[in-house]
Amino acid sequence: MIYLKTIFSAPNEIKYLKLNLREAFDYIDNFIICEYNRTHTGEERELIFERYINQFSDAELDKIIYLGADISKEALLAKGNSEIAHKNEQLMRGYFASQVNLKGSDIVFSVDADEIIFGQFYEPITDKLGYFNRAIKLPLHQFFYRVNYLWENKDFIAPTVCKVKYYGKKYPAQWRYDGKLYPEKVGCHFSWLLTTEEMINKLNVYSHNPEYGHLARKDVCEEAVRTKTYPFDSSVDFKIRVLDVYKDTQYYPRKIYDMLDDFQYMMG
Repeated sequence: MIYLKTIFSAPNEIKYLKLNLREAFDYIDNFIICEYNRTHTGEERELIFERYINQFSDAELDKIIYLGADISKEALLAKGNSEIAHKNEQLMRGYFASQVNLKGSDIVFSVDADEIIFGQFYEPITDKLGYFNRAIKLPLHQFFYRVNYLWENKDFIAPTVCKVKYYGKKYPAQWRYDGKLYPEKVGCHFSWLLTTEEMINKLNVYSHNPEYGHLARKDVCEEAVRTKTYPFDSSVDFKIRVLDVYKDTQYYPRKIYDMLDDFQYMMG
């Protein structure tokens, strides 16, 4: 069995779930969507995915395994502690393996919600899994703030694909940043494609809140997007190239062209 696994945590991520499933549809058996009743900072949140199931076709719903989980006993309140916040994040990435009936030979593509694997790469990637390549780390094109703002000098390498037995009994495994590097970019990461309000909310609840929570201000967020600058670290070389979505098709998943209306408000 081949699984695509992701984490859902906010309404703006529905479009990414739809896009990922449509790209992967012909190459995977199931799409595991994990949602948790805690944020990375350990605070309570409501499970909301079922409000959006009408946005998926019956055929798509047949592929989805939805895991709406109560992790109150395992997640901890971070209270400004970065180490605890990242432990909560790892718990969320690895919790599914204790809840879904997986076999050691099953293959899992593990991505965050805004990381899209191009459909044409699923088979070449799985073909490379074997004795010497038990896990593969996937590089993606990095977009920032807007769907056509390419961070052209950034190598984003995070999603992992592996056989379940690679992690064995380790719990919770990270299912990320692991394996031999694939030789070409196989998808795209739509990072911080958010409205100002969504940016502020993310800064308040995600795992890097202890480091960057002070940036959760309207003026800071709006200025960063307007000037195409990177407020998290002024020493980072942040070069944005504005693409033409209709001409620079090599940077995008094929299925995005069937649902550009979902991304129109995030077009720079």
